[in-house]
Amino acid sequence: MEISPVAANGDGVAGWGGIELADLPFRIFAALFVALLAVACVPLVLTPLPALVDYPNHLARMHVIANLSRSPLLRQYYAVVWRPVPDLAMDILIPPLLRVVSLETAGKLFLAVTYFLLTGGAAVLHRVLYRRWSAWSLVAFLLVYNRLLLWGLVNFLFGLGLAFWAFAGWIAWCERRTVLRLAVGAVAALAIYFSHLMAFGIYGAMVLGYETGRLWRRRAAPDEVASALFVALLPLLPALASFAAVFVPLHAAPFASGVHFARPARKVDLLFSVFDLYNRPFDVACFALALIATAAAYWRRWLRLAPEIVAPLILLALLYVLVPDTLFGATGADRRLPLAMALLLIGGSAWQAPVAPHGRVFLAAALVMFAVRLGIVAASWQASGRVYAELLAGLDALPRGARVAVAFSAAEVNVEAAPLLHFPVLAVARRDAFVPTLFAYATQQPITFNGEYGALAGRLSADALWRFYIAGDTPMEPALAHALARCGYITFAGRQPFVPRTGTGLIPVFVSPRFQIYRLPGTPL
Repeated sequence: MEISPVAANGDGVAGWGGIELADLPFRIFAALFVALLAVACVPLVLTPLPALVDYPNHLARMHVIANLSRSPLLRQYYAVVWRPVPDLAMDILIPPLLRVVSLETAGKLFLAVTYFLLTGGAAVLHRVLYRRWSAWSLVAFLLVYNRLLLWGLVNFLFGLGLAFWAFAGWIAWCERRTVLRLAVGAVAALAIYFSHLMAFGIYGAMVLGYETGRLWRRRAAPDEVASALFVALLPLLPALASFAAVFVPLHAAPFASGVHFARPARKVDLLFSVFDLYNRPFDVACFALALIATAAAYWRRWLRLAPEIVAPLILLALLYVLVPDTLFGATGADRRLPLAMALLLIGGSAWQAPVAPHGRVFLAAALVMFAVRLGIVAASWQASGRVYAELLAGLDALPRGARVAVAFSAAEVNVEAAPLLHFPVLAVARRDAFVPTLFAYATQQPITFNGEYGALAGRLSADALWRFYIAGDTPMEPALAHALARCGYITFAGRQPFVPRTGTGLIPVFVSPRFQIYRLPGTPL
């Protein structure tokens, strides 16, 4: 294994109280890591429902998978069809947990493990590259709370964490027997693939970048290049075969129909997503400060990037520029890469400031920024938790097995302090209800709608219902009206307070400024 030359004699290694922060004993590093992880999980205990946009939809799906066999009401509406699709991290891990813990607890445990995988992956990568545990790698905790998490892209984040652990393992085992590397590499690649497709792509890019860079530095002969790249690619083939088996039949339309490129300037803005939370001016200031400080540290050579990481980082940067916004029907494909690049930069760097105080100041500033940003998240989630606790009473007022239409404005789909976009889907978990906006995409989830309910879900446009009942600017199409007649209830959720237009015959069940439930005319009590 190639190890980057870094300061190893104690000169130029930042320290506190005689402890070299760039070369910590494992027991001290582990204590610091566990303490930071515990603090990072504080927001999870302050709310019954983490304020992540897609998270309620994920929880509802977990309930269906775990309880379908013993709930006739759920079986009326849903089925579980397992296929070798990606994006299954929660679907595989959480349902078995529900035998011993509640759905709320299982979801939070999954998030805590995700935090561990992301931050631990950067730390282990640093350990493999430099053969030491460093306080510098703990800077990864600054990135735990980011825009991707607030969107609720938790399967991707889980898979990304796995990707970093697997990448560290690939580097550590580069001199092991080829057969062993192939076997372990194939298992790791499949685990990442089934967690999330984009995480698998990032892992493959890091491995291929690492091997390419290693061969380039060694000026390897053509036969050695062919052999090394074959060994790197072979473990990826089982996952790629699974991908082809699922996506080719399900994507009979031309490939280009599932691809969309956003405006190029957006690529610059998305780099900020690793720090983007709730207060744009403050988050921009934190991002700018972190960027300037890190750039200055590299410029002054207080930080050094391992040669092994240069090629993977360049490859991820190229992919970031080239990858479209929408790929295989999934939106935000390119927005997932900045976090991967930031974690790779942290895990692949070593602190070697020539004067100890520089390191102390740098790490102290990072700790203060982490504490302040975490405090903002904790306060926001505690406040949103109070909102959710009140609104859950509304969902509990629905009868068991209710058929519930959902209305919201497509223009309001965004991150906010207490997102309600997918909150109505919790009726699936709490009342075994039919909710048409439950995630049931054939290439991403094992859930499908049964019989007529699949067509019903396709017709019940949340945006069209909002425009008819709230905006009042469009008539209801006959197909939508026919589908709505099969439902007994309708929920409305908005980012701002709203009032349904009069004369629609809606019967109030639960009314709050931003979330409301109505019984549809003709529905029996």
